[in-house]
Amino acid sequence: MVLARAILAAFCATYPAFAYHNGHDFTLFRRDVNSTDGGTYGDSTQWPAPLANGGKAWAAAFAKANATAAQMTVEELANITSGVIGLCSGETGAVTRLGIPQLCLQDGPIGPRGVHGSSQFPAGVTVAATWDRKLIYARARAMGQEFRDQGVHIALAPVTGGPLGRTPLDGRAWEGFFADPYACGEASYQSVAGLTDAGVATVAKHWIAYEQETSRNLYFDYDGVSQAAVQLPISSNLDDLTMHELYMWSFAEAVRAGTSHVMCSYNRINNTHSCSNAKGLNNLLKSELNFQGGVISDWGGQWNSVPSAENGLDIAMPGEGFLGALGDFWGSTLADLINNGTVSEVLVRDKVVRLLTPYYYLGQDIDPLPSFVYNTIGSPTLNATSGYRNVQKPSSAELIKEIGSASVTLLKNTGSLPLKHPQRIAVLGNDATNNVLGQNACGLGNSACDLTNLHHCWWWHVLWHWLW
Repeated sequence: MVLARAILAAFCATYPAFAYHNGHDFTLFRRDVNSTDGGTYGDSTQWPAPLANGGKAWAAAFAKANATAAQMTVEELANITSGVIGLCSGETGAVTRLGIPQLCLQDGPIGPRGVHGSSQFPAGVTVAATWDRKLIYARARAMGQEFRDQGVHIALAPVTGGPLGRTPLDGRAWEGFFADPYACGEASYQSVAGLTDAGVATVAKHWIAYEQETSRNLYFDYDGVSQAAVQLPISSNLDDLTMHELYMWSFAEAVRAGTSHVMCSYNRINNTHSCSNAKGLNNLLKSELNFQGGVISDWGGQWNSVPSAENGLDIAMPGEGFLGALGDFWGSTLADLINNGTVSEVLVRDKVVRLLTPYYYLGQDIDPLPSFVYNTIGSPTLNATSGYRNVQKPSSAELIKEIGSASVTLLKNTGSLPLKHPQRIAVLGNDATNNVLGQNACGLGNSACDLTNLHHCWWWHVLWHWLW
């Protein structure tokens, strides 16, 4: 065990973007199974929110973000930390007088979702099957370039261990890499590095212990009258040892690689919502791992206003987007809470700094991104299209082919292979031939369905499954 820790410490000391709170002493990750901290995980007095300092890697960008945030009014602070209506999966409010545009946040883990003219990259579990760090990095780098070329500031990727995929019943295990925390950490590091090198902000997700879709129960209030909290999301109950040695490891590697942001998940953690979990966000993520970026809620993962503001959430998504049905808790409400003294203005200003620091670090203010091109024909919340831009590259097509070939794993061969002079070979399924209804199997008048793998695996079918 001592030798294993020494090897891990030596590996993780290489090219760190940030140091963990106590340096690189990974023995600190070893916890006694009975050492779980007591008290409610939603108690910000026990686990107060630390203010960002930028760390060594982001020092210049932090200073710039701090100077910008210092000039903002309370209303501007509230506007930029909550989602607004736009073409992207989510968009932050703009502060045009200070040169801050609406920042585009866009899914997903295998490339820009809902966007024509972009590649579908192999799933995380596929590139993981190559066991090749260079291919994992190359995939993220090429994917990040397409995000940037399509006008995306913040890519909602990669999936860095939420889920780890410990059960085959987990419907989203394909988004991530490995069930093993060390291997997942390796892939997470390379993926964050690749996306960052392409000039897009990353979102490591889903924090934390998010291992099933069943009963995840996002906040959903479709008419402004219904009580959304009829059934709370499932709670992942775990001790400190399990939290550190199994679930936090890959996120720690994402932080070490310099992830811009982290997304809090739908599930509760020890009976407290992930997005208002002071122990998880303020203590474990921001203090222990020294994470300097922003925490973004999953869409419908925020369930309250004041607790989430105090307990570590920085950016509320989608806010007024999706017609406000997924919880519009901040915005003007947050401004009122600041003005009446309920929520600290200093705390909210820190949220803005955490959002803007990666924006400046990546130079997105100096080299602005193109306008976002989206196609949502058929969507009930945004039936629109804003044109077409092809950002696919021949090199990406070759990379996708290389990853696909390298990921093929033969589990068992009982004399079937190699094929012995077959006369016919049957290729079955949606991918066997071109679909007569078009790329998305919806025809020309609709892009909101998921009858082929081309449309990023889960855009429409699962969306309806999630919401209703």
